[in-house]
Amino acid sequence: MRLKSILDSPCGFRYIFEKLQLQSSLSRHLLMDTPMPHKPSDIAGIYEELREFKILFAKDGDLRSILASLQIKLSNLRDIRNTLTRLSAAATLDDIELFEIKNLAIINEDVRKLLNGKLLSIDFDSLEDVLNLLDPEGLKISSFYIYDSYDDELAVLRKKMKSGSKYQDELYYEASIIEDRVRGWLSRKIEKDVHLISSSLEKLARTDILLSKVLLLEELDFTIPLVSTGANRYNGMFNPYIKEMVEKEKREFQKVSVEFETSSPLLITGANMGGKTVVLKSLALCQYLFQFGFGVPAAGAEISPVEEVHFCIGDQQNIESGLSSFAAEITRIDAVLKSVYAGKKILALIDEPARTTNPLEGTALVTALIRILLDKKLLMVVTTHYNIENVECRRIRVKGLENGKMNYSLIEETGTKPPREALRIAASLGVDNRWLKEAENLLKEKTE
Repeated sequence: MRLKSILDSPCGFRYIFEKLQLQSSLSRHLLMDTPMPHKPSDIAGIYEELREFKILFAKDGDLRSILASLQIKLSNLRDIRNTLTRLSAAATLDDIELFEIKNLAIINEDVRKLLNGKLLSIDFDSLEDVLNLLDPEGLKISSFYIYDSYDDELAVLRKKMKSGSKYQDELYYEASIIEDRVRGWLSRKIEKDVHLISSSLEKLARTDILLSKVLLLEELDFTIPLVSTGANRYNGMFNPYIKEMVEKEKREFQKVSVEFETSSPLLITGANMGGKTVVLKSLALCQYLFQFGFGVPAAGAEISPVEEVHFCIGDQQNIESGLSSFAAEITRIDAVLKSVYAGKKILALIDEPARTTNPLEGTALVTALIRILLDKKLLMVVTTHYNIENVECRRIRVKGLENGKMNYSLIEETGTKPPREALRIAASLGVDNRWLKEAENLLKEKTE
């Protein structure tokens, strides 16, 4: 899985990605093409870099004063990977390609002077020799030209052309041959440093990405999580996109705290409109952000790396394959089981499974799913409003209506029957009272 494959996940990842203040399109492309790491050591290494950048470039950091200058320099970074591929293949570069390498060398040297000795995570190599070769006059102008100083004979020919010699065509032809020879010579000289140039390009893009992640931490009030093993714990978790939408309506978004472990699936119950789906979206978003080395939307977090994230939510009807909503949903859940049986470490987030079938069969399917996964090593959270009995798993629920307002905090649920809050929520919405009274009478008949 690469980052670009989750951009349009219903958890809201694109909202975060578009908030990044990336200066270069190269950085954007490299970040989108990043494969999802899953080894704890790899993710810990990414966060070590992010912490260092956060300390140095935060509002009170030692390097905050050079942030704007650094961003301007990185905004001139170009994607020259094709040029470097041609260089590695011993091609003779044209003037545009030589300019691209010169431009990179200028940016690298400027950034290196700003940051070298101040960072532990990124050590910028010198491209001074490359720059001197392509900028023999030391002007540091963002253009490239075959200078007279590259060849004495070329200098003589150009001087004759300027004097208005009657042999202009012959002189131009001779000069062009020499210029091609110079391009070949320059290309072979630069080719010796192609790995150094490629490394510098990657380090500059990495710097751009890390800076944008740090600024995102500040803008959205994210935290740098701890790398855990076998458990996910969130304190004050929120979904930034949903939070923004709620606050636009002049309402207060309520953050939640939740934790779950591989030792037992977590079952979240509660009525519709109770915030269960928002919790799952937030958990999916946090996991993706964590796996790709971003800050996460929480006051504090400990997260365990996984190999796969299975986010089963909403209407998964697949028109192209002809699958119904129920069939598509069941197929996705079956993929969870296949990954578990294959021994992969996964996070499964399943929202209201089997909700589109009749309640009797739906309850049986959900109960059976939890039972067969009780002894498996996976992180799993399932939301449901079905009555799931005779299953020994941890249960929590949305607290629900309290003093006429919804309280979305999560509390331990000791019973097996979900609270009957649908009628209370409906009443709070001001729906027809006769309808509610008739529903209450039917419930009394069934419980008496």
